[in-house]
Amino acid sequence: MLIKHLTFRALTCLIGLLNISVHPTLDTEMENISAQPDNLVNCCNFDTVKSDLSQYLWPTDASDRITSSFAEYRTKHFHGGIDISTNGQTGYKVFSVREGYVERIWITPNGYGKMLYIRHPDGYVSTYAHLKSFSEKINELASKEQYRKGTYAINLQLEPNSVPVDKGEVIAYTGDTGFGPPHLHFELRDENLNPVNPLLISNYNIPDNLPPFIRRIVVSPLSYNSMVNNDAEPKFFSRIPRRHGSYIIPQTIRIHGDVGFGIDAEDRSIGNWRETGIYRMKFFIDDSLIYSMELNRIPQLETKQIDLHYDLPLLLEGLGRFQKLYISDGNSLPFFSHQPNGTGIIHTDRLKEGEHDYKILVADIQGNESELRGKIFANHSPKIDFSGFDVNHISISSLQAGSIKQFVISGKRAFQTNWTTHTLDRSRFSAQDSIIELPINLKPYDVVRIVAETKNGSRSNPIYHFVKKSFGPPRTVFIDWKIIATQIVVTVTTPGVFTEIPQVLIQEGSTYQTVAVNAIDLSKYEGIFTPSTSYQGVRVLKVNAEVNGKLSEDESIMSFFIISPENSGEFSTFDEGIKINYDSASVYTPLIFNIEQEKNNRLPIYSLTPTNILLHGGIKATIPLNTQDQKTGIYYRLNGGWVFQNATVDSNTNTLSAIFTRTLGDITLLRDENPPSLGRLKVSAPKGYLNVSFRYYDNLSGVDTDEIKMYIDDVPIIPEIDGEHHRAFYDGSTPIAKGKHQLRISIKDKVKNSAEYARSLVVK
Repeated sequence: MLIKHLTFRALTCLIGLLNISVHPTLDTEMENISAQPDNLVNCCNFDTVKSDLSQYLWPTDASDRITSSFAEYRTKHFHGGIDISTNGQTGYKVFSVREGYVERIWITPNGYGKMLYIRHPDGYVSTYAHLKSFSEKINELASKEQYRKGTYAINLQLEPNSVPVDKGEVIAYTGDTGFGPPHLHFELRDENLNPVNPLLISNYNIPDNLPPFIRRIVVSPLSYNSMVNNDAEPKFFSRIPRRHGSYIIPQTIRIHGDVGFGIDAEDRSIGNWRETGIYRMKFFIDDSLIYSMELNRIPQLETKQIDLHYDLPLLLEGLGRFQKLYISDGNSLPFFSHQPNGTGIIHTDRLKEGEHDYKILVADIQGNESELRGKIFANHSPKIDFSGFDVNHISISSLQAGSIKQFVISGKRAFQTNWTTHTLDRSRFSAQDSIIELPINLKPYDVVRIVAETKNGSRSNPIYHFVKKSFGPPRTVFIDWKIIATQIVVTVTTPGVFTEIPQVLIQEGSTYQTVAVNAIDLSKYEGIFTPSTSYQGVRVLKVNAEVNGKLSEDESIMSFFIISPENSGEFSTFDEGIKINYDSASVYTPLIFNIEQEKNNRLPIYSLTPTNILLHGGIKATIPLNTQDQKTGIYYRLNGGWVFQNATVDSNTNTLSAIFTRTLGDITLLRDENPPSLGRLKVSAPKGYLNVSFRYYDNLSGVDTDEIKMYIDDVPIIPEIDGEHHRAFYDGSTPIAKGKHQLRISIKDKVKNSAEYARSLVVK
């Protein structure tokens, strides 16, 4: 299967070469793709818009106000077009922006509601969504297809040129179908259905002289031991003052290790209270451009990568929507001038230690620009080790000996709580190459703590030396570990004190890996290791330590699994209670996968972690059923309640399987025994024109809107369905005969529980 392993760029090139027409839907993801053959990638230039966009008209007479812009954040995808205000009303005209033909009529109770696709002579496609209704000839086709299928929702693909339209022809009327208030959602897509920024159309040059607004920035540590303002947590900066036309962060931000910036910014326009997205961003360190982004086109097959472009963990924690000013691993979006993953990340070891300027520029498509300035301080924390000692000296080794300005040396007796501190500046110690001699009288102390500090104030981790090791009775050691991205942080603690640096070993099958640990304090050490992606199985973590001068050891079992973009595989846990399958397109980057199980009313709940990493093609979970029962389904939750998942039943193994495509979370089996219900049912027939409306409800799996059926005297009629408000209604356009009639409504939920309602009416 060659096509399975092509990137979206390669696939669109192949489609063009083979003259294949592909029409994926907006609400489903085509199979994700991973490898990138050079001979196909080089045949296309995704950055070039291959059409004369001056031929396109504005699509409606409602207004020229844009309320949402191209590529704004939407859950699971980029906003594929622009939203145009319809003044809170429905019924404005919608025009075909260029001559062409109707290629597709798509109606759904949710999402974009009623939508049209028009194919144009240049191969581009314009789309129009949330429509109230279509033109008469298109309405006729849509209604015919609805009655053929027996459902409100249709996805009708038409033959080329079977329904031609002229430039400027009225093809529909604005509405509020699908999700959201009344507005027109308009898109322009290239020949391969990749969304193109409609504001690249010269006729859409809406007057605007207001620059974007910068609300907040975030500065985040991106690796173990990275710090922002001496803390391992992201730091937020808001209430940003302005000076001389620029936003200013007045405080210098101290950083160490690998650090990334993110920005929360919006655009503004004349006469519009709604804020929209940013078109272009640039990030500079000391006037050198280290990151740039421009939103001209979105790859249709990888629109879910919006959660790589934005900071997904912060978003899931409710801390805000921040666009990253760096390119995450796995991000293949074409916004960044072909720069590689990692571009924009600040590595302090590549900067001169000390103060540096940074500048962020954000602009709209009209060229209005805002600038934010500030300063960072790059820490170079020195690393120090013991080399030797005697009663009056301690020898320290450090490759950064030349940059160390002073040592802070603290000492105490075993029974003391407080430390006595001495500071030795450069004049009081000698350094030769990497060896530093510290004159210090060790007689008053049982233990000393040494910290080195550079001339710019960067500090080393502490190291400890014990002059006397009798600190009390024997004590045990405790091991803890946690997953951080693709690494494991190991923490070793004791109720006593570590009188030597603990020795930590990881056993992976027949191999061993030593984990270097650093002192946090006398009773705590911490280190990090990267698991092998080629080993699947239990890992053993072993610690040999000297505590209170006496030997102590501990052992811990680590049970997790490595899912790699290069491999396929499966594994089972909890006595075959759940099975996980993955392939080479399941994840963007290596994922350390962990499962925990708990019981709720005797049903197992499986917690799949980490929950803040974006999945690529997805991970399949299979759970055994106690009995073959269509009322039982797989349910998922992350931050809210349980959500029913489309699942596959395997009657041979008596299992249910579902694929999770965005993030991991909790999954379980639940049984839905209660049928859905109707409420607020209203039936009337003024002058013979039947009007019906009702609300629909379900307590667990949710109503299957394709199974909302309505009949008058056993003749099917198709109601309109408003999925956002769980409402259905029918306004008959043809009168029914005088006399008594029987209305029947049937409804099913997603596990086929059903209910039926009947109402008699008389037309006089």
